[in-house]
Amino acid sequence: MPVAKKKTTAKKTTTKKSVKRAPARRAIVREKVVQAPRPRPMVGPLSAIASFWRRYFDFVGRSTRAEFWFGLLFAFLVNWCFAYFFPGGIVSLIVSAILFIPIMSLSVRRFRDAGISVWLYLIPMLVIYLVPILRGTKWYAMMAFGYVSSGMALYALFFIVDTIFNIVVGCLPSRK
Repeated sequence: MPVAKKKTTAKKTTTKKSVKRAPARRAIVREKVVQAPRPRPMVGPLSAIASFWRRYFDFVGRSTRAEFWFGLLFAFLVNWCFAYFFPGGIVSLIVSAILFIPIMSLSVRRFRDAGISVWLYLIPMLVIYLVPILRGTKWYAMMAFGYVSSGMALYALFFIVDTIFNIVVGCLPSRK
C-alpha cells in the first residue's frame, strides 16, 4: 500500500529589522571635456608659398598636405627654371642651395604632422647628400660618361626607395 506523505507546513517567521543606512554618497565624476581639434584653414597655393618662405628655418610644428605639396611644387618649378635657363651654371647651384633648407624644414614638419619619426627623413637625406660628396668628382665624371658601377646602382636604388617613401608620407593624413 502506498504510503501517503504528510505535508508539513512550517511557517517561517521573519522579523524585519529596520537598518538605518547612511545616505548614499554620490561620486563626483569630473568628465574630461574633449574638444574636437579645430580644423586648419584651407591652404591655397599663394599662402603655401608665403608659408614656405616665412617658415624658412622652422623645424618645429606641422605642415598640412596642401602646404607641403604646393611648397614642393614651387621649389621644383623654381629649380627647374633656373636649371633650364642656366644649365650647368653656378646660378642654378646657388638657387638649389637656397631652396635646400626650406624644403628640408617643410619635409620635417610634414613628417611630424603625419606621425612619422623625423629621423626617417633626416638620416636618408644625410646619406643621399653625403655619398656623392665623399666619393668626389671622379664619381661625377663616371656618371657623366655613362659608366655605372655597382655602388652607383645601389645608391640609385636607395634614392628611388627614399623618394617613394617621402611621397607616401606626403600623402598620409594628419595625426594628432
